[in-house]
Parts: sequence; C-alpha cells; structure tokens
Amino acid sequence: MANAQKDDNNDAWALLALKSAPASPSKVQWSPEPKAAAIARLEGREFEYMIRQYRITIGRNSRVGEVDVNMGHSSFISRRHIEITFESPYFFMICNGKNGVFVDGVFQRKGAPPFQLPKT
Repeated sequence: MANAQKDDNNDAWALLALKSAPASPSKVQWSPEPKAAAIARLEGREFEYMIRQYRITIGRNSRVGEVDVNMGHSSFISRRHIEITFESPYFFMICNGKNGVFVDGVFQRKGAPPFQLPKT
C-alpha cells in the first residue's frame, strides 16, 4: 500500500456515513495511534471515529477477535463486515460480509473488487 504524505489540504477530507446501520456502538474504539493526524472521519448515528491508520475493519467484536469499529451484535453484521483502506489520495472499501453493504444506494456484494469510495 502506498504511504500517504501529510498534507493540510486533505486532512479529514473524507466523511464516511453509516447512518442506516442497524445498531451503533455504545463505545467508540480509537486508533492505537492517538497522536497521528486524522485522515478521515467515520460518522454514524451515535458515534464518530477519527481514522488515523491506513486500514480499518468495521464489524462486530467476538471472542475470535476485535474490530476497529464495533457495530454491535446484530446478526446482519459480520465479524469483519467491511475493510476500508487508504491509498493516497483515495479510500477503498472491501466487503467481506455475507449480507453485503449499500454505498450511496448501490449494493456492494461480498467478494466484489475493492470499491473506490467517494470523497464525501
């Protein structure tokens, strides 16, 4: 993966919305790099997650492992439902969840090629 260069013009340029998620986490888990500059903000109905690393996983925690953003215990959310990666200057999403995910009204299925996310 390409390394992103810090640029004041593109700090937190991407806003990723999960407003239709069936469950929102009650506790936000922050990046292990708290002093790093945020490269994006992930916003849900009841939470905000500042993305500070180049790869995050969204899903549900289980005894098998934890994710960066825990979306609760809904059976519609897979343990590692989606993965978001940053390859400057773009974000890409890979769906690993058996139920897929909608992005701007377009269904993305499990196993589809990485999807370039819009900047907003």
